[in-house]
Amino acid sequence: MARVTAGINKETLSFICSQIGITIEFLSKKTGYTEEHIRLWMDNTEDVFPTINQAKCIAKVLKVPFAGLYMNKEHLPIKKIPSFRNLRTLPYGFSMDDSVLNLAVAELIRYHDFLTSSQSEMDIVGVPLSLPIISDDVNVSYLAEIIRVFFDIELEEQFKLASSRQFYLYVRQKIESKGIFIHCFTGVDVEIARGISIYNDVAPIIGINENDRYPAKTFSIIHELVHIMSRQSTLCNEMVASFSSSNEEVFCNAVAGEVLVPVASLHAYLTAKKITHISLEDVETLASRFNISKEVIIRRLLDTKRFTQDEYDTFADEIRQNFLLEREAEKTARQEGREKQIPRNVSREAVDKYSPSICKLLLIGFSDGYFSRQEVSGFLGIKEKHIPKFLAEVEKW
Repeated sequence: MARVTAGINKETLSFICSQIGITIEFLSKKTGYTEEHIRLWMDNTEDVFPTINQAKCIAKVLKVPFAGLYMNKEHLPIKKIPSFRNLRTLPYGFSMDDSVLNLAVAELIRYHDFLTSSQSEMDIVGVPLSLPIISDDVNVSYLAEIIRVFFDIELEEQFKLASSRQFYLYVRQKIESKGIFIHCFTGVDVEIARGISIYNDVAPIIGINENDRYPAKTFSIIHELVHIMSRQSTLCNEMVASFSSSNEEVFCNAVAGEVLVPVASLHAYLTAKKITHISLEDVETLASRFNISKEVIIRRLLDTKRFTQDEYDTFADEIRQNFLLEREAEKTARQEGREKQIPRNVSREAVDKYSPSICKLLLIGFSDGYFSRQEVSGFLGIKEKHIPKFLAEVEKW
């Protein structure tokens, strides 16, 4: 069978990688093709082209349409990645290729552009940006109170919600109601990045790692919100500790902790229950009550002088060990065929990942005949049979 080559526009392939910030080494690693081959496929002076399958593989890694590799670069809606302040905490001497992070940022921008362009075409008025003005010397408790009041995050509602997932959706909806776009990015380990803030004067973006747990996602939203309110674009991966090398990360963590677990409410609960010696069971109860992680609870107990540093370290280690034991038990059960087969809730996964604004846009567009079921399915990356359930959940909002 003859080898069918893809006559892609080499200048366009090189342009995409340059705009997004993708290295040849990263493309080689993700596709399995040699760096030499990829260089040749970008070199206009060489009459060497990839096969159709090879070009499709490259397009998939770059998260661009296959047809885009044939277009002139001027016709591609590929934006240059904005500059970020890298506030991540990484091991000493650790270095990494930021291509995967750049792809995540490009993904967030692309989805937001889809939202705004579709709203314009459908004559839907988007939510205007509304942010409170804060001073440079604002303290933690005051800013936390501003966030709770301005974004209408009610403590009573927080306690009523039945799960950490519902609280995550609740907080996400409240923040988006003020014109801040919140969307999950994919393909990045949580140790590399948990949150991304992209600030601009019209439509700031908060990116949350899809692989994180619900309580961590909620914490990340508030953490990144503080960066947005400070007019910053940042990359972050440490969302609990107060010992970061960055004072800004310490501050953002402290504000997020006070927003999600207000010190007055924490003290009121412990006093009402007459709890003086806190056990791990008490920590689990508090985590369930506030719909937040045990790690955040023990951090708050340390920050509010309910724990000594030694007590905090002991609890943190126990929580970590329990988590590792649970993960090992799940791995063993999986290997031995004893794993509980819980069917995926595909429509719920889509709701959790995609911005509430995009979910509502798809609902309106489908109801008005602007999007077909097939188009909604293709956009979300889920089968058509799941679309009715997805739309039904969005319609409840």
